[in-house]
Amino acid sequence: MLASIGLSLLGVAFFALLWPVIDFLRDRRGLRKYPVQNLLSGVTTLAYNWEIGRRHKTLRTRRLYEAHQEKGPIIRVAPDWLSFGTAAAVKDIYGHKSPLLKNEVYFALQGEGQHLANMTDKAAHASRRHLVAASYAPKNVETWEPKIADLAGVLVANMDKLCTAPLPKGLLPAPRDLQFDGSLWGLLFGFEGVCQIGLSLKLGFIEQGSDVFTLRRPDGGSTKINAIETLHGYYGPVASLIWDTKTFSILKPLSGIFSKWYARGRQDRFDAGEQLDDLFQGMLKDRRSGERPDVNQTDRIAEMDQMFNGAVDGTGSSLVNTLYYIVKHPEAYKRVRAEIDEALGPDDVIAPWDKVKNLPFLKACIDEAGRLAPGVAGDLPRRTPPGKDYMVAGVAVPGDTSVSISAYTAQRDPVIFPDPEAFKPERWLIKGDDHLKKMLDVYLVFTMGSRMCMGKSVTVLIQSVYLATLLHRYDFALANPDWVLEKVEFFNQWPKSMPMKIWRREWQTTNGVSV
Repeated sequence: MLASIGLSLLGVAFFALLWPVIDFLRDRRGLRKYPVQNLLSGVTTLAYNWEIGRRHKTLRTRRLYEAHQEKGPIIRVAPDWLSFGTAAAVKDIYGHKSPLLKNEVYFALQGEGQHLANMTDKAAHASRRHLVAASYAPKNVETWEPKIADLAGVLVANMDKLCTAPLPKGLLPAPRDLQFDGSLWGLLFGFEGVCQIGLSLKLGFIEQGSDVFTLRRPDGGSTKINAIETLHGYYGPVASLIWDTKTFSILKPLSGIFSKWYARGRQDRFDAGEQLDDLFQGMLKDRRSGERPDVNQTDRIAEMDQMFNGAVDGTGSSLVNTLYYIVKHPEAYKRVRAEIDEALGPDDVIAPWDKVKNLPFLKACIDEAGRLAPGVAGDLPRRTPPGKDYMVAGVAVPGDTSVSISAYTAQRDPVIFPDPEAFKPERWLIKGDDHLKKMLDVYLVFTMGSRMCMGKSVTVLIQSVYLATLLHRYDFALANPDWVLEKVEFFNQWPKSMPMKIWRREWQTTNGVSV
């Protein structure tokens, strides 16, 4: 009996291992002609999990980008998934008129609730987006600005304490003077800024200079946690496991679940009668009807979780990367500083939104940093319509096949971005031809089409106030001109520590009074 069961299990295991090889050799989709990302990419999606999860000196999106340079414009990253390496694919895959749908990975992610980033049903997505659209409208910036200005005031008070003596020209900062961690403070400001605008929630991160806070557990107890570390502790394992959806239900218990704790405080305040003018209010009360919308509690929590994730890996990472590139490139540093100084007066300790919202070179620096280091750098897979071929970048792709192009790769296409590895903010100031439009058509920092990030206006406000305030009041120096910001990558790219020297600028007002 045991021998029979053993033989049966052995047969099942053998078939499970052999069938993917048989399917690869049959090549019903005609994909075997494309080079593979690694040895097993044509046989199992677990090969993509491996690429996401393995630690390597070169980040995964960089490895895939370099593979496209070496192997060609199309690479097979999984048995039925093609990665494209030319920006011409962006419009066909993600554009407004693209008929492609999100693939099965997004269905697997919906187990923790549906939010605007993972919803697959177009009608449901449109309804949810319409529900919260008014909250995210750019016209609300004037309502959000006081929250960010107050937060920037707390930031400046802390930065003043970290300042050291001015750095003599031509010298490198002493290690003991690298007091400002540009990565930590950027992530904290992005996190708390979005939370204040989105959830009317003051976390105290900027005031205390860390992401530690007390979390109330569902059982009534409390726990002190590191918020950013906790988010990464969840999304890292999920990003390593999710891509092979057939095995995800088996691997999922390894990842742990934390997000179900996030929404309770905001929900309780609403139930107690508080009407808060923030982004999450639309999830609790329909602004049109005044009724509670038909959104279940799991989805509310998922939307909040996604908001937190975007605060750190979108807004926060952008603050870190932009400051890094500006300080690392002296000519850009000098030019953006001059532009900010011209816009702000000596009494502007905190940069007012109305004075910095239209600074072209500052915006160009932000856009160029986003081009080189997009927070969401990885692939966003879409599924071609079943039953017929679909053209992507001039190539016929079989129906029901996953296709993608990473922002990291698309935004380095030399046809659209000459000298793609160079930090050149001035490329975004081109006028007189359609080249700017061509760049914007493949710029995926906020994605595009009906899935474009609704939080763009929130991010732009936080970016502008944070960077203009710091660059107007302080000087910065990296450890040395060759210092490189390192990152950790699973799906998004997470900047590591960025130690810098910070000191007050020595410029004077027209009355000779230092500010």
